[in-house]
Amino acid sequence: MKTIALTAVVALSMAGLVACSDRDDDVVQPPAPGAAPEPVTETRADTALTTAAVAMGMTRQELEDADVLSADNTDLGDVETLVLDAAGTLTGVVVELEGPGDPRVVVPVDQLTSISSADGSKDLTTALTAAQLQALPAWTANAG
Repeated sequence: MKTIALTAVVALSMAGLVACSDRDDDVVQPPAPGAAPEPVTETRADTALTTAAVAMGMTRQELEDADVLSADNTDLGDVETLVLDAAGTLTGVVVELEGPGDPRVVVPVDQLTSISSADGSKDLTTALTAAQLQALPAWTANAG
């Protein structure tokens, strides 16, 4: 009987820990100037991103795992973080660019289009050049 009670207490404690850690560091709201980004709850991220991902013809997982390619299929970088506005709308993605120092920049969603690769995977493409991407706002350690 004590074993059953102890097991129940441990299970409830673990459920409490999971509920407290319902934050998704891969989905954030933009921070106030000089502040760190605020991760959103997994539930909020799922709700907001399901709509955004479906609109792009991708699942949320495909969106989070996407490469960003140029119009000529050059790999420009990888999606690192998804950025939601206060209303929960996907407004941009943080892309770790290929190249020296692997800088991270925020690319507005309206600059991205979903494409399917020959192997069936889905990625994002942009008409922006590598130089134009480098000129986008940096996603710094202070901001994520």
